[in-house]
Amino acid sequence: MGAEAYYGGSLQEYKYLSLMNTGSGVFNDRVFQTLYESDIPNRYFTWEVANNSNIGLEALFLNNRLNLELDYFYNKRTSVLTKNPGQIPESSGIAGNLPIANLGNLINKGYEFKLTYTDKIGEVTYNVGVNGGYARNNVQYSSDVANTPQHQRQIGKVTDSWLVYLYDGVFKDQAAIDANTIDYSGLGQNKLRPGDMKFVDYNGDGKITSDDRVRLNQNGSPTFTGGFNFAAQYKGFDISVLLQGATGGLRRIASLESGAIGNYLEWSYENRWSIDNPSDKDPRLTNRSDQYYMNDNTYWIRSTNYLRLKNVELGYNLSDDWCKRIGLHSVRLYTNGINLITWDKIKIWDPESDNSAGAYYPQSKIISFGVKVGL
Repeated sequence: MGAEAYYGGSLQEYKYLSLMNTGSGVFNDRVFQTLYESDIPNRYFTWEVANNSNIGLEALFLNNRLNLELDYFYNKRTSVLTKNPGQIPESSGIAGNLPIANLGNLINKGYEFKLTYTDKIGEVTYNVGVNGGYARNNVQYSSDVANTPQHQRQIGKVTDSWLVYLYDGVFKDQAAIDANTIDYSGLGQNKLRPGDMKFVDYNGDGKITSDDRVRLNQNGSPTFTGGFNFAAQYKGFDISVLLQGATGGLRRIASLESGAIGNYLEWSYENRWSIDNPSDKDPRLTNRSDQYYMNDNTYWIRSTNYLRLKNVELGYNLSDDWCKRIGLHSVRLYTNGINLITWDKIKIWDPESDNSAGAYYPQSKIISFGVKVGL
């Protein structure tokens, strides 16, 4: 399916094609267009295989006032199309050009539920509901090379998990630097300065190198999403409330335009280490090209857990007598609010955004008033 969607032809035809790319070059003071083979073909790949299992439960309690729906699912995918750059060394020159092959093996499992309660107290009719879904996948195959440290392996972790240095605060002052015994020269930092980042020496060898990076077991997708809704009616009045939220996801906060070519985030500027504010939590500002401040450390990774008051609506229906007096069938007055309040951990921008640089159109807070008339 993936091959057909990418190529537009049949799977059999695609097997014999190499991916081609174009470029240009200058020869004898003339510009020539070039065409070259960018990936090696694989004539032997086939379809992925998915085995799905699902079990569900529906139940009613308390004279049908309480309704429960519960589903558990287990999905195992084998022969997943993926690349395997770990098979050959980088020195070969083609490690990044290997073809896709049916090498992957992935398990995805989780549950979904919905619980609603409907009742009446005097003249008040109401219903309350909660719903949610949890899903986590587990990589059973990885292209990690044979000598990859255990704490960096992809197997057993979620797909697209990040390999990062563990942030350990800031060298607050010269005294903190003088007390440091860890070698940072492997990151190009031969002379530490106050305000510099500290990282965890994960393998305990006394120096910070790429071997100290750790494979996280989270990615940009939340593992749990859910909601809560409430609605009630009393005589002509009605109210409805919807909250939604998610947990288990992460988001990178990239400093793409910082330094020589652009501005810093206001958040970074306000919380930066400085002589007047010698923070041991947030580092000094630096140029985006500074390798030491690269984005692959946990300082730049934030939880996207959030709870949002998504929708609130208040309404009033005029009585039938009033409607008849003005010659209408029905009249409803209402006010509605969308995205009123968000409680989140990321703080810098919308926790639902999937863009690490904040390049997205933000969700608007909208408050509206209206009249709905039935003729």
